[in-house]
Amino acid sequence: MAECAMTDDSLQAGFSLVELMVALAIAAFIAAFAVPSYRDHALRGQLPEMSSALQLGALRLEEYYQDHRSYRNDKVCGVVLPTSDRFILSCTSPLDGQSFLLTATGSGALDRFAYTIDHQGQTRTITLPESWGSTPRDCWILKRGTTC
Repeated sequence: MAECAMTDDSLQAGFSLVELMVALAIAAFIAAFAVPSYRDHALRGQLPEMSSALQLGALRLEEYYQDHRSYRNDKVCGVVLPTSDRFILSCTSPLDGQSFLLTATGSGALDRFAYTIDHQGQTRTITLPESWGSTPRDCWILKRGTTC
């Protein structure tokens, strides 16, 4: 009588379908939390450029005012404003030139963000993505869920 012996060559190694499905479910669960957090982190990393450009623009306007006693020249505002691919900076000043309002409006990934600063240094958040909070706010909201 011949004995049938199992050798290591006859065993198959690998993952079962159930094991693969469990691993995929775990990966999907982790991704459901990690991807939104990463997106917020990437947005928060770009917002300081917008706020620093507003502050730089306001500083340039104050320097211009010291020399000319007006924020306005024959254009609208008397200075060249900082530029970026991520936002558009605009300035408004009344005809008397005794005040200004700088506005930074996001573009691209930041298209739902808009912030302002005025001649008194008052900052304001004009628009935000709905998931970040309600607007307008009398400060710059630079992180989801924060308030003034």
